[in-house]
Amino acid sequence: MNISWKLGLLTLLIFGIGGVLIIEFVQDWSVIEVMSSGQSPLLQISAGITAGLVSSAIAIGIISRPFFHPELRYYSNLITGWKLTHVDMIILSICAGFAEELFFRAGIQPLLGIWWTALIFVFIHGYLNPNKWRISIYGTVLVGIIAGFGYLYEWIGILTPMVAHAILDLALFHYLSRHGGENP
Repeated sequence: MNISWKLGLLTLLIFGIGGVLIIEFVQDWSVIEVMSSGQSPLLQISAGITAGLVSSAIAIGIISRPFFHPELRYYSNLITGWKLTHVDMIILSICAGFAEELFFRAGIQPLLGIWWTALIFVFIHGYLNPNKWRISIYGTVLVGIIAGFGYLYEWIGILTPMVAHAILDLALFHYLSRHGGENP
């Protein structure tokens, strides 16, 4: 089993099961209700695609800037070191989009609110680090993007941030894998 399958499974187990437990036992709601609430699935998926493409353009716009080149090189080398295929990238993106949004958006957000949840999400991913100002600039923008995903969950439904998150991750995987080892 390669790293993408291991990471995808680990994400599903930790965040997916964690989200289910919080929803079912802390919120006293059901995952079925979470998944079936909101606007029509077609609208949720369409909005998720749009939000994912817009957030991908913003994220890549930041990480492609000259000031970000040291971090771009680091993350590109990390991703290329995993030797991910296109299928691996899709699997990881879908697993993260589904499980992390179930945990953070449907599980944590109703308890802490949109902005605290977004802040915790970005912090846990390592993008808010006072010792790394470049990554913290990216992280600050990402807090806004993730908060936007939170609003989309409340306004439209859980599929929207799941799809948006998966598209954002997939776009970043592709971008970073193409820039591995380069001196931008």
